[in-house]
Parts: sequence; C-alpha cells; structure tokens
Amino acid sequence: SFDTSVYMARFLLWPSVLLSATLAQALVVSSGGSASRLRQQRARMALAATQHVPAGSSQRGERAGENAVYFIMGGPGSGKGTQCARLVEHFDATHLSAGDLLRSEVASGSEQGSAIAAAIADGQIVASETTVALLQAAMAKRRGPFLVDGFPRSLANLAAFEVVLAPCVFMLFLEVGEEAMMQRLLKRGESSGRCDDNEATIRKRFRTYLDESMPVVEALEARGLVRRVSAEGSADAVFAAVLDAFADQRLGATRATG
Repeated sequence: SFDTSVYMARFLLWPSVLLSATLAQALVVSSGGSASRLRQQRARMALAATQHVPAGSSQRGERAGENAVYFIMGGPGSGKGTQCARLVEHFDATHLSAGDLLRSEVASGSEQGSAIAAAIADGQIVASETTVALLQAAMAKRRGPFLVDGFPRSLANLAAFEVVLAPCVFMLFLEVGEEAMMQRLLKRGESSGRCDDNEATIRKRFRTYLDESMPVVEALEARGLVRRVSAEGSADAVFAAVLDAFADQRLGATRATG
C-alpha cells in the first residue's frame, strides 16, 4: 500500500537538504576549493541526506513492480540508449530517455524548450524540476518497470526525483574511458544532427559529468544501489554483462506487440 508518511517525510526533508548542499558548494567555491573538493563535499552531503531514504521496492528474487525504476547511467557515449533498447526487447519494461524527452520539448518550440536548448548547447545540466516533470508526465502515460536512461545527472536531480516519485531499485552504471567515449560521440555526430555532438561541447559535457554526475554515483553506491558494468567491449558483450546485472530482478519476458 502507499505509505503517505514516507512521502511526507521526503517533502519535509529535501528543501533543507538542497539548501545545505548549496551552502556547502558556496563555501568550497568561495574558499578557492578545487573541483575535486567540491565533488567530495557534494558526495558527503548526498550520503548524509539520503542514507535514511528507503530503497526501491523490488528486492532480490521478487518480481519487479510496475512502478519500479532503474537508473541507467554512464558518461556521454557510454551506450546507455543502446543497452536500454536491447533491454526492452528482452524484458517487460519501458525505456525513458531523459535526453530524448528534453530534445522533444526543444522541438516543440516552447519557451521552456528554448531554455533547455541553451543548456544542452553549452553542455550544462537542465533544471531538475524541468527534467523530473517531463519524466513524471511520461511515466504517467506508460506502464513500468521503467529504465530511466541518462538520469539523474546531479544530486539536485536525484533529490527532486525521489521527492516527486520514488528511489530507484538500483543504478546500472556503464563504465567507459573518456577517449573511447569521445570517439563514439564524434562518430555519432557525423549523422546524429545533435548540437552537442561536437568536440568542444563534448569536452564540456565530460567536465559536467565528472563534476555533477559522479557524486550521484558515489552517493547511490554508498547506499548499495549501484551495479557497475564495463561497457568497453562489443555491444553483445556489454549486453551479456547487463543481463547478469538484472538477473535477480525477474522483470519478465518482453510484452507481445502487434
């Protein structure tokens, strides 16, 4: 059953968490702290803030519920979309790409889409409330479990998602070296038409990924919610390892189509 007390506690907790994290960041920056120290500070704040948040609903050996969420993360060009596409061919699950939802909003020509476009072009992270609202709307129209690809990209993303929706069952983290990711993205840029698939923006995306996204991985890892997979090999080899990571989740066979 739906436990309203848990969600009320989250609503009361997260504003103070976000304020504390913002103040901590300001203190480190004003004192001339390095990006590395800032990342460490964010990770400590995230761990302190999230260690009492319940884990996802699906435990080992149990069938994943329709509202179960799995975060699929990795650096730019790590193969998140490719692996999610293969997972939904294999399992009864829905793939939601945060990036695709944002680009769709950009294509709509809305005022919000213009703000999103500016952030994407500069390799920055879109405002948390914007991305979470788009994910929430997409999830309301589909049946889970959900594979959420390319999210959360920051601790603020994570906090906002857990307030509005629920903690993930786990995060699948695809590990790839920066040079390999660069080559993949440049190759994709030859035909993708994406404004962020150019070397200058890719470099900015790598820095944002290290500064903003890795603290999320560290925070969830401290909660025992990260499963790492090397994504350096062929798509088939990586998918075999991804299936192993999901082996205990009992997601069920893919839904019939047509």
